[in-house]
Amino acid sequence: MISPFFYICSVQKLLIYIPKITARHKYVFKVIFNEIYQVEYQLTDDKDFYLTSTSPRLNYSKSILFDGEVFVESVDLLQERQINEVEVNFVEINENPYLFATTHQESYHHDLFAATFYLISRYEEYFPHLKDKYGRYKASESIAYKEGFLKRPIVNIWGQEFITVLEDKYPELQINKPKFKYISTIDIDNAYLYKGKGFVRFLAFLIKSVLSFNFSEIKQAVEVVFRKRKDPYDTFSLQFNLQKKYDLNVKYFVLLGDYGLNDKNLSHTNSNVNSLIKRLADLAPVGIHPSFGSNKNIVNLQEEIKRLEYIQKREVSLSRQHFLKLSLPDTYKKLIASGITDDYTMGYASELGFRAGIASSFTFYDLDMEQELPIRIHPFAITDDVLKFNMKISADDVVSEISELIDTVKKIDGTLISVWHNDTFSNFGQWKGWKNVYEEMVKLIKQ
Repeated sequence: MISPFFYICSVQKLLIYIPKITARHKYVFKVIFNEIYQVEYQLTDDKDFYLTSTSPRLNYSKSILFDGEVFVESVDLLQERQINEVEVNFVEINENPYLFATTHQESYHHDLFAATFYLISRYEEYFPHLKDKYGRYKASESIAYKEGFLKRPIVNIWGQEFITVLEDKYPELQINKPKFKYISTIDIDNAYLYKGKGFVRFLAFLIKSVLSFNFSEIKQAVEVVFRKRKDPYDTFSLQFNLQKKYDLNVKYFVLLGDYGLNDKNLSHTNSNVNSLIKRLADLAPVGIHPSFGSNKNIVNLQEEIKRLEYIQKREVSLSRQHFLKLSLPDTYKKLIASGITDDYTMGYASELGFRAGIASSFTFYDLDMEQELPIRIHPFAITDDVLKFNMKISADDVVSEISELIDTVKKIDGTLISVWHNDTFSNFGQWKGWKNVYEEMVKLIKQ
């Protein structure tokens, strides 16, 4: 009988030769071989050690060292310490896009390590770029949008292809692969439409409705206030039932900022809000939805986190920026300083797809400081607002619109994250007809 010790000792490490190892090298190999896949590996800058080793080997340099090795010709991006303009040398092979295509006949067809780093560090966002009316990086500025691969988790696709090369060359190399996951995230920008709004806000609503002759809405609002009917945005029981029915991994993000032009949530002191948050926290993790007004003010951010912690009696470690206001790397630095360890903001407010080109969580690299930051980024790909307001997709067509994206993430065993809002379930107002869209999406994902 072979002892377990034999198997432990027989695990082969992948030896990776790099002439000069930098922080960028350490980071990107960690993401690919620790965070997406699990592969035992070792970086070395000792050429003689590499050449005489009997381990599975990968040469990441400018030139081949011996015939038949796995050789990836490196570009200069990971050797640098500055943010410089780079030529990405885009090429398409068998309908797949590749950045940093090789110039060496014996090399793997592109530098997937530099390409991965370029996308997940959001290298392109550090350069001057056009912003939308809210000061956000526009999807149309990205190479993924321009080259037509925004809806594809291209980093995972590249990784899966390269892992196959390693498996074919070194069948003894132990590689633990990821499994497909789905995370449903729900933003609560406004917990209730009428309930708990207070006299002044309710009076303003009545005046507005009278001036627009919207008497049916006035009737509904009065009935909600006098508890004769349920608030339209109070869709939480439905959400809980779906969570249980489909065994969903759900995370909530609650807006608790001070009232403002872009932050129209109920007050954190409102008893209805307090009761709701406690109810949510019993069934799923609840994170902060930092307000638009807190984006440049860390004091406000920390106050909002304290509010949520006080209400739910739990530490807050999850966040997603309201309006998806994300300025790199400043937003992440403020979140880290405020105790946030996991952020779910990486995505676009105008397009479906993968802002960082990846359908896996990853730690973030700060190009300003040239170091990895202690925060995990969870990129989302599907958003209700984008489908309805930007793409103008009808409720009946949503599932067919997102089916290819879902299938792609499943094929590469990635993590798919969707963004929904509590009012999307309401079947009310602008969301008329959308009540069942979420469940139809979940059914497709769970197939």
